[in-house]
Amino acid sequence: MLSLLPELLDWGWYVPLIFRLFLGIYLIGAGWAFTKKQEGPKDRNNVPAFIGGGVALILLGLFFIAGIFVQALGAIGLVLAITAFYFRRRDIHAAETPQFYLLIGIVSFSLVFLGPGPFSFDLPL
Repeated sequence: MLSLLPELLDWGWYVPLIFRLFLGIYLIGAGWAFTKKQEGPKDRNNVPAFIGGGVALILLGLFFIAGIFVQALGAIGLVLAITAFYFRRRDIHAAETPQFYLLIGIVSFSLVFLGPGPFSFDLPL
């Protein structure tokens, strides 16, 4: 196989680790924003639901970073990204456009097939 930099093909095993860390850090940040009430509707009638959703996102991010249940969490992350892509209605910042949620969904979906990668507690299915 022809490649411009064939030495980089040896590092392909670490791609799932980079994806896991990226998704984990993003989900922890999003969960923290939900928990600290920086996002969501203005009326705040469902505060326990937002705190529960924020805690769920934080746990999801911690599981991604630790590498536990990565393939199942990748499928859950895809569903969350599709939901956010279609139903999220708020001021869109530069980092969180609909295309960003599409990217999050693709990265989550790729972890379903790539497996957990190195430095994880999960076994590939």
